[in-house]
Amino acid sequence: MTVKLSRKAFTLVELLIAVGIFSVVSIAIYSTFSSGAAVLRRIKNTDLTQQRILLKTERLSRELRQQPACRKQLFQGDKTKISFCANLDNFPHRLTYYFDSSALALKRVADKLDAIIDEGGNLDPELHSPAVIFLPKVKEASFSYLYLDLTKDAYLWTDQWQQDYLPLAVKFIILTDQQKYESTVYLPRA
Repeated sequence: MTVKLSRKAFTLVELLIAVGIFSVVSIAIYSTFSSGAAVLRRIKNTDLTQQRILLKTERLSRELRQQPACRKQLFQGDKTKISFCANLDNFPHRLTYYFDSSALALKRVADKLDAIIDEGGNLDPELHSPAVIFLPKVKEASFSYLYLDLTKDAYLWTDQWQQDYLPLAVKFIILTDQQKYESTVYLPRA
C-alpha cells in the first residue's frame, strides 16, 4: 500500500501578496496615528499659547488695578502705549507697555522713579531701562481710556490720556494670529 503524502505550503507569489497587504495596512495604521499625534501636539501648543496670553493679560490687568498713589502723576497713554506707577520689589517704578510693530510684540519697560525724576521734580518722558518682550507674536495691540464727559453727561472712550487724574477704566485689545483678546480694567477710585 502506498501512502501519498501531500504537502501544502505557500507559494512564493502568495507569500509576496501577503507581505504586500500587510505593508499597506501597516502604513495606513502608522499614518493615522502619526497624524493624530501631530494634531494633539498642535492642540496642546495652542492651549499653552492661549494660556500664556491669558496669564500675561491678567498680569497687566492686576498691575493696572494695583497702582500705588504717587506724588507725581505717572499715568499717560495713547493708542499703542501706556505708562503708570507700580511697585516692583517694594520700590516705585514707572511701568510702560507698548506695541512694537517691527518686532510684532508687546514690550514692557520698568524704570525706577529715582532714575527718571530729576532734582526739580520733572519727569523724563524717555524710557531708560531696556525693553523686554512681554508678549511675542502679537499682530496688534491697542489701549483706550474711559472718562466721564460732564458737558455731554456721558461716558466716552478716548485713545489719548494726558490728564492729571486717572481714567475710570482702561480697555486693551491684543490681536494674535489665532484670536482677539479684549479686557476692560476698571481703576480704583481714591
